Amino acid sequence: MSDTTAPAPAVEEAVEAAKVETVSASRPAFYTTPRLEFTKAKYLENSVRAKLGDDAARQYVMAADDTTSNNSGLIPTRQTTDIINPLSNADRPAVDSVSSGVLPDAGMSFEIPKLTAVPTVGEEAEAAAIDETGMTNEFLSVSVKKYAGGQTFSVELLDRSSPAFFDELVRQMEYAYAKATDVAVIAGLVAGGTDGGNRTLDAAGFLDFVSDASVSVYKGTLGTATNILVSPEQWGNIMNLADAGRPIYQNLIGPSNQGGNLSGGAVRGNVLGLNLRVARNLATAAPTGDNSIIIINPDSYTWYESSRFRLQTNVALNGQIEVAYYGYGALATKVAAGAYKWMVA
Repeated sequence: MSDTTAPAPAVEEAVEAAKVETVSASRPAFYTTPRLEFTKAKYLENSVRAKLGDDAARQYVMAADDTTSNNSGLIPTRQTTDIINPLSNADRPAVDSVSSGVLPDAGMSFEIPKLTAVPTVGEEAEAAAIDETGMTNEFLSVSVKKYAGGQTFSVELLDRSSPAFFDELVRQMEYAYAKATDVAVIAGLVAGGTDGGNRTLDAAGFLDFVSDASVSVYKGTLGTATNILVSPEQWGNIMNLADAGRPIYQNLIGPSNQGGNLSGGAVRGNVLGLNLRVARNLATAAPTGDNSIIIINPDSYTWYESSRFRLQTNVALNGQIEVAYYGYGALATKVAAGAYKWMVA
C-alpha cells in the first residue's frame, strides 16, 4: 500500500529586510563646513565677538589672519575707475579774461597794424589855411610760441591695461597745456600792465584801487575795464572785507551795502561791476603781494591760438610708445595800459 501522505511544505526562512535610513529634510546628505567670507566688516564684527568669548568668532579671526598674512594674494584688491586729481584742471581764467583770436595759418610771427597818429580837427578862421595832421601807423609784431608736452610708456601698458588709461593720459596732457598757456597770458599781463602803486587791502584801499584802475584803463585805451583776476588768497581777502561786520562782496539776503557777488562755492563772481576770476597761477611766489590782482580791458590783450595736435610714435626696438601733445599760441599786447596791477611796494 502506497504512502499517500503529502510531505509538509518547506518553511521558508524569513529574511529580515535591510534597514533603510531616512535622511532628514533638515540636514543635507553631505554636510560641509560653510565657506568663510572675509570682508573688513565681518572681520571687525568677529574681532569684537572673539574678545567677548565667542569661540566661533575666534575661529573666524584665526582663519582670517592666516589668510591675510600667509595668503594675501587670494584676497583681491579692487580698483575703481574714478581718479582723484587735486593737481590740475582745464580752467584758464587769464585766457578767459582777454579777447581771443584765431592764429594765422602759417608763420612763427604775424603783424597787426596799429595807429600811431590820427587826423585832428580844429577851429579855423575864415579863409585861413586848414591845418593838416597826417594819419600814420606801424605794425605790431607778434611772436608765435609752441606749447608742448610728451609721455613715453610701454606698449604692454597700452595693450594690457584698462582702455581708460589712454583717454586719461590725453586728458591730463590737455590740463597741462591749459596751465602752460594760462601762465603765458599772465606773464604778458604782468609785463605790460600799469603799476598801480603801493596798496593795502582793506575796504577803503580796495575800493580806491578799483576806482584808480578804471580811470587809468579808460584814459590809456579809450575802453573800459571789465575783468579782474585775483589769486586764491586775494579772493579770500576780498570775501572777508566787511562793513560793521556785514560782508561787502558776498551775496547775502537783503544786503544794505553789497558791492559784489562772491561766494566760497564759485571761483567766478562780480565785484564793483567787474567779472572776477580766481587764477591759481597768479602771483604764486607772493600770493598777496605784487601782481596778485590785475584789472583788465579785454580788448587791449588778445590771445591767438591754434587747435591742439597729438603726435604718436611707436618705437619698434624697445616696444615703447611716445605721445606728444602740443599747440601754438600768441599773446598780442595791443595796448599795454589795458592792464592795471596791484602793487604793495
